[in-house]
Amino acid sequence: MEIPVTIWRKVWINRLGREMKIKRMFWHANTFLVLVVLMLIGCQESLAPEIPPKLVINAELKVGYPIDSVFVSWTGDITKFYDEKQQRVRDADVRINGVQLAEYDVVPGVYYYPDPAFRVQSGETYRIEVTAGEEHAASTTRTPAPFHLNPIGVQDGDTVQYIPGDSWFSDAFFTLEWYDYDDARIYRIISLADSATEANFIEDDRDVADVFKGKKEDRTNPAIWWVGDKFARINWMFFNYTGWHSIIVSAMDDNYYQYKQGLNFNQNYGQNFPQVVENGYGLFDSSASDTLRIYLVE
Repeated sequence: MEIPVTIWRKVWINRLGREMKIKRMFWHANTFLVLVVLMLIGCQESLAPEIPPKLVINAELKVGYPIDSVFVSWTGDITKFYDEKQQRVRDADVRINGVQLAEYDVVPGVYYYPDPAFRVQSGETYRIEVTAGEEHAASTTRTPAPFHLNPIGVQDGDTVQYIPGDSWFSDAFFTLEWYDYDDARIYRIISLADSATEANFIEDDRDVADVFKGKKEDRTNPAIWWVGDKFARINWMFFNYTGWHSIIVSAMDDNYYQYKQGLNFNQNYGQNFPQVVENGYGLFDSSASDTLRIYLVE
């Protein structure tokens, strides 16, 4: 039996109506989801705290030396590219113990003590205060007592032969001691080559060298190490180049000790936990040093 056209029309109309209804439901649902997503994004953006820039102070006062490099900059948004030069703070009011520092004309954001005859004294307290706009940051350091090395197995100006090792505990070329010094909890050792080129780079392709010194591109000049003991065994780990070297051992102040406490074992620079700058970030510390000169040959 044939179904009348009017019935087909009614069936088609009803089906079409249901499909249109379903489409409208999907449209409303999709629209609702889009609106929810937009609202969530908007909420996240609105909930993101507006953190104003804070001052960053970086300077090390070295006993017996002038104050010639106080770096002042702004913090930046971690989600954006950080341009160090653009973040430098120009025309800041920077004072140490009340004396206003001058700013280099050719290096904006870097400040120095205006009296060229001034030298940092040991056992003294120095307070830095920086004001820029409405921001004010400060920090205080007490400089360590005078520091002197006692070299064992080497004299100043000696020639020392480089012998590749295989661990931290490889034979020492010489030892540096300071057992009678009590004015620091951490000591920094810098091995600084006078010249660092491909011509005097110490080639070492062994796997053990990669483990203990890092890849070739990581073997930099200077090489920097830290110890909490009152001696240092100087071996293959301290050298990446041949030729003349300054071995500089520095007694570091408590600010530097606190700074290093906030770093992981293999970090050279990092988070500054706990902070040593009031109402800001960075590191304001001091040191007293002694230097041994040696000539390294393979």
